[in-house]
Amino acid sequence: MPDMIKSQSKTVRTALKIGGMHCAGCVNSIQNHVGALGGVTKCEVNLASEKATLEFDPKITDLKTIEKAVEEIGYKVVYEKLTVKVENMTDSSDAQKLEKKLGSISGIQYVSANFGSGKIILEYNPTLVSLADIRKTITDSGYSIGREDYVTFTDSEATEFRKLFFLGLGFVIPVLFFGYREYLPFIPLSGGIIAAYVVFSCASVVQFVVGWRFYAGAYRIGKMKSANMDTLIVTGTTTAYLFSVVNTFPTPNWNHVYYDASALVIVFVILGKYLETKTKGKTSSLVKKMIELQPKTAKLRRDGQELDVPIEAIKPGDVLVVRPGEKIPVDSLVIDGNSAVDESMVTGESVPLSKKAGDLVMGGTVNNEGMLVIRAEKVGSDTVLAQIVQLVEDAVGHKPPMQKMVDKVSGYFAFAIMLISLATFVAWYVMTPGTHQISASLIPAVAIMVVACPCALGLATPTAVMVGMSKAAQNGVVFKNGISLEMLGKIKTVVFDKTGTLTYGKPTVTDVVSLNQNISGKIIGTDKVLGIAAIAEKNSEHPLAKSIVQHASDMKIQLGKTGEFFAVPGKGVRAVYGDSTILVGSPQFIQDEGINIESVQQLVSKLQETGKTVILVALGGILIGLVALLDTPKSSAGPTMRYLQKMGIKTVMLTGDNQSTAKFVADDIGITSVFANVLPSAKSDVIQLLQKDGLVAMVGDGINDAPALTSADIGIAIGSGTDIALEAGNVILIRDDLMDVVSAIEASRKTVSKIKQNLFYAFAYNIVLVPIAGLGLLYPALAGLAMAASSVSVTSSSLLLKRWSPPSKKKK
Repeated sequence: MPDMIKSQSKTVRTALKIGGMHCAGCVNSIQNHVGALGGVTKCEVNLASEKATLEFDPKITDLKTIEKAVEEIGYKVVYEKLTVKVENMTDSSDAQKLEKKLGSISGIQYVSANFGSGKIILEYNPTLVSLADIRKTITDSGYSIGREDYVTFTDSEATEFRKLFFLGLGFVIPVLFFGYREYLPFIPLSGGIIAAYVVFSCASVVQFVVGWRFYAGAYRIGKMKSANMDTLIVTGTTTAYLFSVVNTFPTPNWNHVYYDASALVIVFVILGKYLETKTKGKTSSLVKKMIELQPKTAKLRRDGQELDVPIEAIKPGDVLVVRPGEKIPVDSLVIDGNSAVDESMVTGESVPLSKKAGDLVMGGTVNNEGMLVIRAEKVGSDTVLAQIVQLVEDAVGHKPPMQKMVDKVSGYFAFAIMLISLATFVAWYVMTPGTHQISASLIPAVAIMVVACPCALGLATPTAVMVGMSKAAQNGVVFKNGISLEMLGKIKTVVFDKTGTLTYGKPTVTDVVSLNQNISGKIIGTDKVLGIAAIAEKNSEHPLAKSIVQHASDMKIQLGKTGEFFAVPGKGVRAVYGDSTILVGSPQFIQDEGINIESVQQLVSKLQETGKTVILVALGGILIGLVALLDTPKSSAGPTMRYLQKMGIKTVMLTGDNQSTAKFVADDIGITSVFANVLPSAKSDVIQLLQKDGLVAMVGDGINDAPALTSADIGIAIGSGTDIALEAGNVILIRDDLMDVVSAIEASRKTVSKIKQNLFYAFAYNIVLVPIAGLGLLYPALAGLAMAASSVSVTSSSLLLKRWSPPSKKKK
């Protein structure tokens, strides 16, 4: 269950969904208050996803204490609501047992099971427990799931804003009809005392009922000695409201009554919050769609029969049947059948891939043609789809540097606007003496507080990051944090490992040469050379070693047992076989061991010039032969290098292979710079050397690449690589396609460009409209409408990223 992750330092990482935030001021308040708690080492709050990512020491504090701290400052930890129809409960004791079992799950706050209705009602934290976990608990208890009614906090909040808007609209209409007596003199009671009292009553409902959430927000942010959008709205509208009240009683002075200003502002802001909530919900819909890719049921083959079972009931080793048009339920191995599988929804690959017995298929992909019989390999949170979703959600919770800077600026925004508003009031008061002095000064001051929009600034970055990361994931690229998303587009150099990254990593033996050495009265032939090399290499994990062992197996050569085995990273291996020592490795390794290699130097050079990797074999201190292997470049390597160079990015090959072989491969695919004969421990030194000319990205797939991936400014790990490489990388390519390196850079540049565009809109909006309001050219009601529109425009701008696709894939 993905509720919490403990690191080696025993720090707990988790996330909380937080409701009631409006702008960057709210974000800063929560971060500062929760971050100051003892034991909390990290607290990052994302306004768009409304999520707080936390790290804390469980020995000092716990989750309940953190939740209480959030509630102390007026915000709330959100629990989603779920109603599940559970079938085959036999009596009330079943309901009680199931209720108790679900209630014991971390992240479920409330659960009620009703035997009579056959329903379970839950409230749970979606960042601590998933729907899959809840379903699995129910099915593991022996019950089947019927209908599910799922209501998100975003949906319920949008519904609440909609109700408030229509309530406010109903009460603001009389305010407008009676408030503009000079334009609507024909309305009964217009201009009289009764009309004034009606307007006062309706405006009061709008001010304190419809607008109550703004007062609550201003109060809680005020307790933190801070200010936000709520502060500005409350200050501005309350000032206009109280000024109108003073001029209503006992006898109305219609020239100084501005109930419409305060009431319309609140109604328009509520409308804006409704539209903003709907558009914010859409920004996260891409991730939700990925979650929904996995089907709810699967066809399990057991004892010759096919059974429909919940996806949560599938276990590794289960045999499943997938017919044409159906989704593959979990990551599996094809054991029978042939078909074309559409993986575009997970990897971004537009062309369906042919699958046959022995091939792997991913959960959530679609079987297009023939029937497949598959064996489940990975289920639940271990599937590729689940890991992608988890990585994207984690990444969204981490802010890029640009967002941190904006949040810091936004923290002072509300105070600056209040000072500007006060200065405007004083200036107008001085410049407009007379009976209308106060009202003339009040309107522009209120308009400034209303038109200023910290929401747009707060939403500009996180909404773009959320959509950008989700869109990148749909195209086969996963950014693990906001920093990598921001930095990747700025890189000057991309460094590639050779074996397994630029090449397929499956070298084949092309030549086995014997020197016909006579050892103990026996001539060592080619089969013996291959056999001795394979005996030494069978304990090695290196791709070259595996290829040699596989070739010996194909040649039906029996391999004896070795004694002591020792691998020298990047060079070769040493093994004891009987009374002799076998050395297998690079020419330099054999030479360093004190063995003369002059007799084969010319042959080695000739083979290396054709792109082959040469491995020398020695037995008992005598050179007995060599093995040559060829690893062909990936079909995507050449186009990737050309595309990167067109983008103005330098390409570099970094390999432990010899110079001749490395240069042959580099020339073949068009790489401009080569660093060969580099040991794994020295790869980081090369990265640091290249970093003198700008930011460097390293692309690799193996254990030997981990130090270089970590040393680079951005580490890009091939998804088909080892787990340690994936852990070290900042960016993960889901497919084994080098063109996704280009897609990753394009996604970074596009998202950062959208962030800058949003920030420009947000700053330009405030820079232009605040002075206009200060000059008295913007009525408060229109200012409220403009403020509402600004937040919606920023989130809508981010949503345009949904239509974007990497240009490199369009030209592919």
